[in-house]
Amino acid sequence: MKLDAPYSVIYAGGRVGRHVATLMVWNDDEDAAGGIMDCASYPVIDEGEEFPAGTLCGDVELHDCRILCPPGGTNLYWVAKMIEYDFQQIEPAGADYILERMKLLGCKIVMPTERNAEGEEIQKMEYKATLDVWCVDGFSGDADAVYRVRSNRWEGFYFQAEGTAEEVYRELHSQLSTYQGYFYDDLISIRFQTDDGQLLKVTNRLNADQHIEGFTHDDDADWD
Repeated sequence: MKLDAPYSVIYAGGRVGRHVATLMVWNDDEDAAGGIMDCASYPVIDEGEEFPAGTLCGDVELHDCRILCPPGGTNLYWVAKMIEYDFQQIEPAGADYILERMKLLGCKIVMPTERNAEGEEIQKMEYKATLDVWCVDGFSGDADAVYRVRSNRWEGFYFQAEGTAEEVYRELHSQLSTYQGYFYDDLISIRFQTDDGQLLKVTNRLNADQHIEGFTHDDDADWD
């Protein structure tokens, strides 16, 4: 079934593209209600740029897809929700791919606003990323301890990582660089913090990378 423009941009099993058509399949069964059983719908997308339109996403049914950007545009919080959803998949596509494909497909992302000291509504350009930290193997603070980390998407940007403190830093830094690159004109800084003080060295280093003043210094930090 061919759909009419304007098209929604969807996330379909790790792919991002305009939803241009839907393939519906079913098996006939005279004993089933309506004579149909085992019906399913699969998205057909246009990934834009170098990819020709008409890619069938046959490994994901339509109800497992998500609308990433309606024709009229989307907002930053919805994008963060979709990046969080991507992390929940067995093989995440990654924020870099999602954002790059959204750019190529012309998606408009509306940024949040806030009131300044004069009470004027202005675009928000400084964000927080509060990390929830779980020590899933070993003892917190040990060099070989393994952590699982994720942020609150309602703060605007979603982060997630797992590994040792060094591995968590590298992964969060990579995600930070992705956001800084994509939102270059709309982002001054993302201040990392944790409520319980775990991985303080990681949050300090991520903030230092952005030259954020006033972050907590850790006298025992041993980063190279």
